[in-house]
Amino acid sequence: MTHGFNPLGDGPVRLSTKTRELAWRYLSGGFAGRLVRAGDLMSGATGCPGADNQTRHAELAARLAASAPLEIVPEELLAGAAPFMEATEHLIPGWPGMGSISHTTVDFGDAVAKGLSGLEAELAELNRRESDPGRAGFRRALLTAAGAMRTWMWRYAAAYEDMAENCGDDGAGREFFFDISAVLRRLMTAPPSNFREALQSFWLFFEFQRLCGNWSGLGRFDLILGKYLERDLASGAITPGFARELVAHFWIKGTEWCHGLRAGSRFAPGSGDAQVYQNIILGGIDPATGLPVENAVTFLVLDVIEELHISDYPVAVRVGPGTSEQLLRRIAEVQLCGGGIVSIYNEPVVLAGLRGLGIPERQALSFTNDGCWEVIVPGRTNFGYRPFDALIALQRVLFPPRGMNSFESLYAGFTGELAKMCDDLRDSIEAEFYTGRCSHPAAVLSLLMPSCRESGRSYCDFGAEYTVRAIHAGGLPDVANSLLAIKKYVFDEKRLTLAELSAVLENDWHGAEALRREIVRDLICYGNDDDAADAMMLRVFNDYTAIVAARSKVRDVLVPCGVSTFGREIEFARRRKAVAFGRFAGEYLAPNLSPTPGTGRLPLTAAIRSYCKMDFTRTPNGCPLDLRLEAGIRGTGDAAAAVVELLRGFIKLGGFYLQLDTVSVEMLREARRDPDRFPNLVVRISGWSARFATLSGEWQEMIINRAAGESRS
Repeated sequence: MTHGFNPLGDGPVRLSTKTRELAWRYLSGGFAGRLVRAGDLMSGATGCPGADNQTRHAELAARLAASAPLEIVPEELLAGAAPFMEATEHLIPGWPGMGSISHTTVDFGDAVAKGLSGLEAELAELNRRESDPGRAGFRRALLTAAGAMRTWMWRYAAAYEDMAENCGDDGAGREFFFDISAVLRRLMTAPPSNFREALQSFWLFFEFQRLCGNWSGLGRFDLILGKYLERDLASGAITPGFARELVAHFWIKGTEWCHGLRAGSRFAPGSGDAQVYQNIILGGIDPATGLPVENAVTFLVLDVIEELHISDYPVAVRVGPGTSEQLLRRIAEVQLCGGGIVSIYNEPVVLAGLRGLGIPERQALSFTNDGCWEVIVPGRTNFGYRPFDALIALQRVLFPPRGMNSFESLYAGFTGELAKMCDDLRDSIEAEFYTGRCSHPAAVLSLLMPSCRESGRSYCDFGAEYTVRAIHAGGLPDVANSLLAIKKYVFDEKRLTLAELSAVLENDWHGAEALRREIVRDLICYGNDDDAADAMMLRVFNDYTAIVAARSKVRDVLVPCGVSTFGREIEFARRRKAVAFGRFAGEYLAPNLSPTPGTGRLPLTAAIRSYCKMDFTRTPNGCPLDLRLEAGIRGTGDAAAAVVELLRGFIKLGGFYLQLDTVSVEMLREARRDPDRFPNLVVRISGWSARFATLSGEWQEMIINRAAGESRS
């Protein structure tokens, strides 16, 4: 049976039937039942009395590696699985109640290039020259973690050999299992020598940190793997078809925590079953050569996404003026498949922002994201962020208004409250790092962080070269639209006083419906390329970013600026009163720096022009624009060419990050009513994509509301 993966319409079939069947088994939740609890592995641990948490964590990793069930699907081309239920819950398996680490990306490129034995040799050499007992002890913990991974690999190699020995007369099966075992054994002693080994090595490093509960992003997939594949293709050591099958199996295995796409799943719905921060970056400049990265891996990844519509690895492509027409075309074609699985960074703008933070050029060129879309240096960044709702700052001066007799006095009150909120966030950052030493267990993650190995300190104890806690505002478009309405109707036209407007909003527009409808009809909001509306948005944006930049460091912690909601529109809505531009209390409003849903009057190119009036070097940690196309565009002329022009316009105008989704609002509504009819309907949330059927009713309602309001021609 050949399955269809995309309810909007399937694309080309390039993969084997066997691989497509395997993908469907994973996506249908066929392997979710193998998830098990690790239980409590700490209470009976021997270890050294008084051992620090990094040593204890490394010893726990050894116990996990020795006891983890070996999950092997005979037809898979890659070995290794992470079957502990606690890991799916953002916990460290075996350590009851201990949270794991996410919102970071380790340096998988470094790990793959050196191999496990290379990492061990590096740690041993660093310790040979080490005079500090604490740093030496920390590195010994990392060596224990590396040994744990070696044990886990050895167990898999032995299991595949057993399968080969028990194949009976099946010579092909025997050879297949021996081949996988041989790859695993080579990787235990040396770095990879070809594409298949490199892909298996990447998967093992990624999967081992996941086995231990962490949720790292994957980083620059094609930069890490491209040289191996290009060399193998040139020598004839591998065919393009088999390379595609290997990449597809990597993508399929990334769905191992899929809850199942049908009603009645044993997992509770929420923000989606793919929200585990395993983002991938394609394209961009190679720091070593200064040349664009566009290779066979780049295009194979896009082929696999187009065919299998697997959203568990959200992909962002770094693009710029030098990006080829071929790559832009493939990005557009995959974006038209819907799901928002592929997004883009405007590379020159991102690089300029990182330079402004003082990041050296070589490290800036290596940028990836943290597992969502916030920009970091991989393998050298301990990342976190502090989100807040900027609309609350405006509410604080409106309810009640405090004798403000001019728009400027109101605006000054708003920025004063905004500054206080940012100061409170900085205080929380200082408390996190300087009220007692952080001893959170992070040995496994630190093993894959070059700066932690070099410094001899944990990821959680300033071992990473950069410790970052960004400040992220949400609701800025809603603030700008509110201020625009207040200026127009209260201070310019004097239709009512500020006190009267405050009372109307406090009463959720009750008794003022005619005025509310007039405002909704006549007020041109941000996102329509309107000079007045966009000038207000620019003023708010500039003042917010200036407030954060005025104190962009808390002792040793970098505090860059960002803008995000990440689906917090739901959380924000519960605290929001009615707003002056005609919306009721509790409505879902603007995501990220995108126009508020329902305020768009012009084609989406107007939204791009409005957004791109901001200077995004002022938000070096990120500032996304979400746009949605109607699914019907797929059947109109050369839709891909139109999307390519949109992407080029975004780049030329200086945008930062674009999340483009193609949706059918009617299909979303049908899927809410009957999820079994649309098991693999994927939607973009913010930094991740999710299968619609795995979202809670509240999340589904937000996505439908947003899609209906944001879709433009």
